[in-house]
Amino acid sequence: MADGPISCGTNGWWTDQDADLWQARYSELRPQIVRLLLLQAILEPINDDGDPTHINWSGFNFDQAAPVPVGERTVTYRLWFETLRDLDITVMLYIPHLAGWLSANGDDGLYSTYPPRSMAEYREFVEASLRFLVEEVGYPPERIILEPVNEPDLRCGQDAAVPCFWRNWTMDDLGAVVLAAREAADAVAPDIRLVGLSTCCDDTLVPRLMHEYDGAELLDGLTYHHYERDFDQHRTVEIGQRLAEWGLPVYINEYGSSQYWSDGDEGALWHSVALAQLWSAGIAPIQFPMSEFPGMHAGYNRLGLFRDWENNWETKPAYAIYVGFFEYMGTTVPLSATAQPPLVVAAGWGDGGTVTVWVVNASRDGQPGVVFHVRDLENALGDTAVVTVYDILAGGHPVDIFTVAGASLAFAYDLPAGSVWAFVLAVAH
Repeated sequence: MADGPISCGTNGWWTDQDADLWQARYSELRPQIVRLLLLQAILEPINDDGDPTHINWSGFNFDQAAPVPVGERTVTYRLWFETLRDLDITVMLYIPHLAGWLSANGDDGLYSTYPPRSMAEYREFVEASLRFLVEEVGYPPERIILEPVNEPDLRCGQDAAVPCFWRNWTMDDLGAVVLAAREAADAVAPDIRLVGLSTCCDDTLVPRLMHEYDGAELLDGLTYHHYERDFDQHRTVEIGQRLAEWGLPVYINEYGSSQYWSDGDEGALWHSVALAQLWSAGIAPIQFPMSEFPGMHAGYNRLGLFRDWENNWETKPAYAIYVGFFEYMGTTVPLSATAQPPLVVAAGWGDGGTVTVWVVNASRDGQPGVVFHVRDLENALGDTAVVTVYDILAGGHPVDIFTVAGASLAFAYDLPAGSVWAFVLAVAH
């Protein structure tokens, strides 16, 4: 059994005009973590003043409605923060680009690259963002995670769909940004966690930060990105487990399939398998992105779990997968679980003395009479349990309830082709 629950979440969006929709979807999805981007070009488009030791609040736009790049929509960060605060969600703030005035590489609008030309001004922006969140919005510091670095190892031009985040930089620049972010977070509240480096391509960056810049003293967690084509998450898990050797929590906060995306039943099955494999390995899955958004590159946009306002916010089957996984598995502690192919399984121990088994049959063939053996090592369930069965793709409603008895709490169940199930075992009263 793992030491505790593995966090789950998503990369969120917000538009003021659709506040009710976003509130409803966040409430239904119930992510534990929402990763959201802080765009300095919106929040501090010009330097607030010439003194980086003084925060001039009139130079920051946390309370102002800023137009999104496409569509007649705006985003007000205060409203976004307040919505997530009221839902008891942990925020993971990442700062992918700088404002043009702060970039050492010049002004490229919303996409001005790191490193900062003034580390003191960068530190001030980070501190101002965190102070606003804690002191003005009232966000509990223990529910704030700061991720100051995003894909520094993505070379400019490497991905034609994505503008690079770092240009003309050295390892000293990277270490200085992480240190400045740590100092800013500590100045606001020591309970704010710092994570990084959201690497995508270079496995040497984290070891270098750890060895050469005391990274273990700066970071409270490690993050990375990885995309697969097929269902097998072996490489993704391998990267995460190597990062876990540093003894810190590991989050994969961008992942997906460039073959199945989040489209249709195949996309839903891909996500149901990925969640089981990542979570069972102790890696916190932070899905990217929560929804499609006009203006995003077509590929990455298809990873959204529901459509945008131009498509009536239609949910995809993959949305039901995340609603189900977050509800039935998200607060449990991973248990050891094995299954014979083509089945994929994960299991978790709940606070109330329940055992939840997540099972995916991603094949085109039904699997009749699959036998489950739940070995209750702590004997919390006794020798009799009530099993409630949830068909996740059918909306996650209970479809069956029965009682099992015996030392291994064995039962059999038919698993149709392309299906996802949650079996929740509880003490029989």
